[in-house]
Amino acid sequence: MTRRSMPPAAMWAAWLVTRAGLYLVALAPRQGGDVGIYQGWYACCFAHGTYPLADPLWQYPPGAALVFWLPGRLPGSYLNSFVLLMITCDLGITLALWRAARRGGSWAGPWFWVCGVPLLGAIALTRFDLVPVALSVAALCVTGPGVARGVLAGVGAAVKAWPVTLLAGVAPGRGRRALAGAAAVLAVVAAVYAGPTVGFLTHQHARGVEIESVAATPFMIWRQAGWPGTIAYRFGAWQLSGPHAALAQDASRLGLVLTVAAVLGWRLLLASGRATWRPEFAADAPLAVTLLVLVTGSVLSAQYLLWVTGLAAACLVCGQTTQRPVALAVLAADVLTQLVFPFGWRSLLQGSDPMTGVLTARNVLLVAAAAVSCWRVAALSLRRPAAADHAEVPAARYRVTSGVS
Repeated sequence: MTRRSMPPAAMWAAWLVTRAGLYLVALAPRQGGDVGIYQGWYACCFAHGTYPLADPLWQYPPGAALVFWLPGRLPGSYLNSFVLLMITCDLGITLALWRAARRGGSWAGPWFWVCGVPLLGAIALTRFDLVPVALSVAALCVTGPGVARGVLAGVGAAVKAWPVTLLAGVAPGRGRRALAGAAAVLAVVAAVYAGPTVGFLTHQHARGVEIESVAATPFMIWRQAGWPGTIAYRFGAWQLSGPHAALAQDASRLGLVLTVAAVLGWRLLLASGRATWRPEFAADAPLAVTLLVLVTGSVLSAQYLLWVTGLAAACLVCGQTTQRPVALAVLAADVLTQLVFPFGWRSLLQGSDPMTGVLTARNVLLVAAAAVSCWRVAALSLRRPAAADHAEVPAARYRVTSGVS
């Protein structure tokens, strides 16, 4: 994608039109999503300096409280302020990608983000996931690869845990500084907000398997063929309930353990020199790990697709990425996700065959995307470098991938 074929002015026009449309939909009656829950937490707790620890719907790290507190302090209605806050985060992401493209990267990155968010619909503005996405994209496209990136990863993890995957993309030799930055942030948060931190971990352990998750997919198919179990609303999500549902939970936990082991093993290979580090892995590796987290986790809500949409855009802004096919799969998964939620959600709960099929197709696509993403990173890192591979990466592109501004 070149500057001439896709001018930045057209990108900003597309951003303005699509975000105006999402804004209007988000503010439409009965379209506020979970913002009403956030507002209730603000009124009962955050406005008074406390956390809703007794509410089973509160399942977030302590840093999320700031996101829910801020709209209550802004003028206007809570819903309008919250949506505008999310649009501001979206604008920040777009600006970071635009800046990286201007400094020698590919315009495919910002265009991917601008076009990808509307494929998920207004849920992008009625959940708070754009905040950790903004922190993650800033870490990859604006900061250097050391302490600053680790600090932003730590702040993102204090809001919604998953940005810790950014540490998988830190170059060998710089990992200690990034890890120290992230660890320092998380240690301070855990020490100052010990009660909310323990509450977050406890609630996470108590959650079941959400019907949208990959682990639940066999049961959703079995449900159409007579599975005697049911689905029940618990902890703010529809979860499996019935015979053998614990197997899905065990499979999810095992998958997460194997994911952590695989990432640590790959990092050890890099540290020992038996695998080769490449600058594009700075964004490619976090995308691969985040996809693994999505497909192995027990929860896979629609807004989680924003995570990989933002990371895929950060990959594409670097012309050297290995993740182009994965990015296309993410876009397709975005479309299928919006078909499931909100359009087909009621039908899915009622046991619709077509909606179960769409959900299954989305999850199969995500599993395939995770496999391809990991394979491309692992295969390239384990390949013995040829002479041509030692050629200098253009300076501007290296800045984009490594995060040096």
